[in-house]
Parts: sequence; C-alpha cells; structure tokens
Amino acid sequence: MTSPTNLIADPSTNLYFIILFSLLGLCVGSFLNVVALRFLSDTPITHPASHCPNCKTPIRPYDNIPLLGWILLGGKCRSCKQRISVQYPLVELSTGILFAFSYLQLGLTWTLPFVLFLLCNLIVIFITDLREKLIFEINSLSLIPAGLIYSWIAPSPIGWEIHGAQYSFGIPQGFISALIAIAIGFIFFEGLIFLSKAAFGTEGFGHGDTHLIMGVGAFLGWQLTLLTLMLGFVIQSIPTIPILIVGWIKNKNYTALSSGLGALLGSAFPIFILNANWPHTFRLVACILCLAISLISLFIFMRNIRQSENYTYLPLGPALILGSIIALFAGSNILQMYLNYLGLGG
Repeated sequence: MTSPTNLIADPSTNLYFIILFSLLGLCVGSFLNVVALRFLSDTPITHPASHCPNCKTPIRPYDNIPLLGWILLGGKCRSCKQRISVQYPLVELSTGILFAFSYLQLGLTWTLPFVLFLLCNLIVIFITDLREKLIFEINSLSLIPAGLIYSWIAPSPIGWEIHGAQYSFGIPQGFISALIAIAIGFIFFEGLIFLSKAAFGTEGFGHGDTHLIMGVGAFLGWQLTLLTLMLGFVIQSIPTIPILIVGWIKNKNYTALSSGLGALLGSAFPIFILNANWPHTFRLVACILCLAISLISLFIFMRNIRQSENYTYLPLGPALILGSIIALFAGSNILQMYLNYLGLGG
C-alpha cells in the first residue's frame, strides 16, 4: 500500500497514535457488532440500548467496555450467566489491530479515513454473510464511490492527460485502474451467475458477491482485485475441499471427486508451467491444455454437484474479505514475489 505524505511525520508520536488507533478500533469494533446484528434482526441501530439477548437485561456501562468487559465477565452475562458469544471480543480485537496497522501503513494521511471506512464495512459484511449469508447493499455499494474518491487522491502516476482550449488536467492511473477493477468484478461474478443459471438452472453465486468485489476493486485497482479473487478462492477451498471430499468418499461419489481434483489441478499447474525451462510455445500449449482440462472437469463437477444437491453452504464473502485485506496490506509485495518467481521482476 502506497501512502501520501504524512500530515504528522514526527516519529516520537508513533506510539501515541498506535495506541490511540488501537483503542479507537476496539470501540468501533464494538459498534460494528451492534450494526451487523441489528441489520440481521431488522432492528434500529440507535435503540433499544445494548442488552443481553437471552434475559434482555440492559448491559451496564462498565460491562460494555470493549474487550475488557467480556474478559472481566468471564464471557458470561452478569444477570443470567448465559455465555456471551466470542464474536464480540474477536471483532473488537480484530478491528483494533486493523486500525492500528492501517495507521502504521498510511500514517495520518488524507487516505486513512477511506481505508478505515473500507475496513469497517468489510467487517460488517463478514459478520452478516458468515451468519446469515446476507450482504447488505448499504455496506457493499457504498464502497464504490468511496473507493473511487480514494483512488483519485491516493498517489499514483497520471494515466490520461486531457487538454482543451481553456483547461488541462490529468486522470490518475489509480483511478483508471479502479474503474477497470469495478468492471472486472461485475463481469466475473455476473458472468458466473449467468453461466450457472444457463447450465445448471441455479445461481452459483449471489449478487452480493458482485457488489462486494466491485467495492473492493474501487479501492485496490485491477491487479490487486485479481489477487483478491485468487486469494479468496484459495481461502474458501481450505474448509470446503475437506468437507466435500469426506462427503464424496462417504457417498462413493467418485465422479465428483475425480472431476473436482481435475479442476483444481488443471487450474494450478499453469502457475508452475509458466516458470518451467521449456520452449515458449510448448509452455503456452501446456497452459491452454491444463485450463481446458480444468474447465471440462469443472463443468462435470458442477453438474454432478447440482444433481446430487451436495453443497457445503459456506458463503464466499468472508473468504473474499480476508483475501482483500491481505491484498490491501501486502498485495504489492505478493505480486512482486510472484513476478520474481516468473523471472519478470524488476
């Protein structure tokens, strides 16, 4: 992540602001828990006051201190002793860490509030999608205009120069990249939804995933958006593949097992083939062949899954969000490492 000139560059203030943003993140994380859960229950955010979901007893102010309150209560309601979900301290702690890390990466810059806005909405989406497979448009679509503003003011070379009789201005390369990323996100997921409906009679993905990746793309640009998609599907496969394999073996569904592995291996091999010590034409043909095998295997896999109605019911949004956070903070380094692996690094 690149950063414009820090508004406060005195190194002696770093520890103070790290602590400040950590505490701010803890408080904001507590609020994001409320926002997400009340969105899901269709309850106003402002009222009623925070209360135990079991006994409805209002939470005392000293019990409502982010993270510390949960620890002092031993994770239980003071009144009814019902366990309080570990979601609350985990979200608060995660938000505090992300806020502090954002400050360390950007400093006190004009782009920092936009990144914090992105992270807050991603955290709410993570909760709502993981719990109820719902992505609210107010969280996802609001990222698009915010991301475009961020991409305009973030430092980047001029992409286009526009000249007229009375004016002359340049469009930042980052803004152009953001527009391309938004288009990529829309085409990718809406294309998958269209193909899934045409081939299998059902939507393979939700439109909320489209809105999410478009909003993320407005912040990250097209290169890091592609990285986000790759990371998201890899992260999603970690819990999904074992669940599916166990089910297939148990049900003796070897067609799904073989086609699924064929799709996975066919898409993974080109990463290694591109760096193999083979003639260029042979590498190109091998990559095309692997991708063809992957697509055919994927088609057989999806048809089999559709016929057997064997789903994992794991939403993709949380995996995409984890991928986008990795891409936001470390994406440039990951891309550079990959280019170096291919021998294309500068």
